[in-house]
Amino acid sequence: MIHKRNKKLAFGALALSFVLAFQTIPPTQTTNASDHIDSPIITQDRGSDLADTFAFLDPNDNSKVVLIMSTQGFVVSGEHFGMAIFDHNIRYRFEIENTGDAKPDQFIDVNYSPGLGRVTAQTATIKLTNGKSFTAPTTVSDQEYKAPEFVITNNSENNAAFYAGVADDPFFLDDTGANRFVASSIMNPGRPNKSLLSERGGRDTYAGFNTLITAISVPASMLKGRGNVIGINAVTQRRERQKIGKNNKVEGDGDWVTVDRDGGPLVNNGLIPPPRKDEYNAASTEDDAKGRFKDDLVKSLKGLGTNDAHIAMLAKAAVETGDILRLDLTVPNRGAGGGNNKDGGFGKMGGRRLQDDVVDGVFTIINNGKPLGDKVDRNDVAFNNQFPFVAKPTQPFPPGSGPDDRTRQ
Repeated sequence: MIHKRNKKLAFGALALSFVLAFQTIPPTQTTNASDHIDSPIITQDRGSDLADTFAFLDPNDNSKVVLIMSTQGFVVSGEHFGMAIFDHNIRYRFEIENTGDAKPDQFIDVNYSPGLGRVTAQTATIKLTNGKSFTAPTTVSDQEYKAPEFVITNNSENNAAFYAGVADDPFFLDDTGANRFVASSIMNPGRPNKSLLSERGGRDTYAGFNTLITAISVPASMLKGRGNVIGINAVTQRRERQKIGKNNKVEGDGDWVTVDRDGGPLVNNGLIPPPRKDEYNAASTEDDAKGRFKDDLVKSLKGLGTNDAHIAMLAKAAVETGDILRLDLTVPNRGAGGGNNKDGGFGKMGGRRLQDDVVDGVFTIINNGKPLGDKVDRNDVAFNNQFPFVAKPTQPFPPGSGPDDRTRQ
């Protein structure tokens, strides 16, 4: 049973520090998702499209950290054979910052072998922060009426676990309500229509859709630096040069270049204006800390009616720490579905768990600490209690009068 989170988050809890504050920076143009389809280039490059980033202590063993990146949102069950393929020309990277600045200190890289879809698994090669690597098969997606069992690889040498494959999209949000709310701030800067966010009564745009999941569990000691707080940023990268050769085979060479990145939820989708969205995705967290996008942040907050005190706090956070999700390894995580204790998770320096209602947290902050939400309180299906914790994917329905497909457009 998914724990029902209290949507009336207190500002004091959300503003424990400037670092935490930057995790909850609001959107200003269109929201679209936590990071789903957040720039023009990404719209045309589904393989590189980061949807969400999660980082939390394993509730079954708090000595382990679970890192999840979802890519290629809006995968429909009827296209599993063609859409459920990781791009072998992409490096899927978790950047780990453990010295308190905005510069990544360690990396976990995942590369996939070419994918064929249907009944053939891909092979993932996982390179850990200690320089050691191991391989793991993906879970093959199918068109059966019952979802296949997750294929989980346990690497005893490094005490690591890995999963890759299709799963239910864990993000939940009334996208239309959020977009209409944000659009009202563009039409009437400083006077947005806040009622638009929840006027549809809580319709989850992502219900019934799947996404590709890359998930890894590693010992917290492998990521920890001199302190107990680590920062996590997910990036997808392509080679600097790519060409289409014979038989339409795509090959790349040159340096790796970041195409999309995602740290704190709901940042680039609206915070950065359209002309700079691709630039933002290609930039680094160090660029954030140098103030490269500070003016955009301030302008966006003013348009959304955020007062000067909160603007100053959030702007300083963006300059100091960059767009990085923060996880304090001393904050406990307990409960079903990846963790649901009220004294952990997002807003408590406990990273971001699958069940954390980050949307309400973000909009409460930009509403100057007054509770503001979209009435979407939880994911449409329950999360699992064991790694990788995400829910099984939605599958095609059997013949006859099938059940509600759960989509809420």
